[in-house]
Amino acid sequence: KQYVEGEDSQIQAWDVPFYSNFIKAQRQHQRSQEEGGDSDDSTQGYFTVENSINGMKNLVSDLFGIDMKEVEIPIEERWDIDTTTNAQDQLAAGAAGLRKFEFHHEHDGALGSMYFDLHPRDGKFVHAAHFTIRCGRNREDDIGSDRQLPIVALVCNLSPSSSSSNALLSHSEVETLYHEFGHGVHSLLSRCSFQHLSGTRAAMDFVETPSHFFETFARDPSFLSRILARHYMTGKPMSELRAQHLKQSHNDFRSVEVQTQIVHSRFDQALFGENPCSPALGGSSTTDVFERLHREAGVPFAA
Repeated sequence: KQYVEGEDSQIQAWDVPFYSNFIKAQRQHQRSQEEGGDSDDSTQGYFTVENSINGMKNLVSDLFGIDMKEVEIPIEERWDIDTTTNAQDQLAAGAAGLRKFEFHHEHDGALGSMYFDLHPRDGKFVHAAHFTIRCGRNREDDIGSDRQLPIVALVCNLSPSSSSSNALLSHSEVETLYHEFGHGVHSLLSRCSFQHLSGTRAAMDFVETPSHFFETFARDPSFLSRILARHYMTGKPMSELRAQHLKQSHNDFRSVEVQTQIVHSRFDQALFGENPCSPALGGSSTTDVFERLHREAGVPFAA
C-alpha cells in the first residue's frame, strides 16, 4: 500500500482483501513466466457446471463407492418455475434450471436425493447454501427397521448461462459449489436415530469439516488436470503446471487468514470463558475486546 499510496499510508481492514488479490495476481503471472508456463496464465474457460458435476460423480464413486445419477424431476417437486400455469411450456422454453440427483450404494442401497438449484433468478435466495428438506434417520418399529432417506438441496447463484450444463464458472465458484456439495454428502451419509442430530445438525466445531474436505479437491492439481478442469471449447485439460499455480495462489497470504482465525478463537474464549467481557460485570465491551485482540495480533481492525 505504501508503494501505491505513499509512505505515510496505513493498512486498514478494507485494504487487506484488495491488496491481497492484487499481489496474488502479480505472483501468479510471475510464477508462470519464471517456470516456463504459458504466457496466458488465466484459468478462464476451464470450469463448467457439467465438468464440476462429473468431478463430483468421480469423487463419490472413488471415495465411497456411490453412484450419483441424474433423474427426471416431477412437476410437483419443482420450485424453479410456476407450476400452476403452463409448466410444460416453461420447461420447453428452457426456463427451468433445477436438477435432481439420486445416490445409491452397492451394499447399502439408496442413500437419498440431492437437488441442484445453481443459477440466479428473480426472487431467489441470493447466497450459496445447503438446505435440508428432509433429514435422514434410522427408523425402528414393530414391523422392522428401515431408513428415512434424506433429501437436500444445494442452492447457489453461479454465473448464468443459456444452458445450465455449459455455464462457465470462475474457480472461486467451483470452490463454493464443492463446499456446499460437501455439506450435502454429509447429510446423505449421516446415520443416527434422531433426525435433529442428522448431517449438518452435528456439533458446530465439526460441521464445516466435510465441506472443507470436498472444497480441497477443487484446487488439487492432480484432480484439476485429470478430471475437473477442461476447456469448454477444446476439451483440453488444464496443464499440471497451471493447476499447481492455482493451488499456490490459494496458499498466498494463508498466514493472514490463520492469524484472523486465531483472533476469532481468542474472542470466543473471551466471551464464553471464566471471565466473560461483559459491561454488566465491570469488564470491557465486546467491541473493545474485539479491537484489542486485533491490535495485539497485528490484524487490521475497522471500528
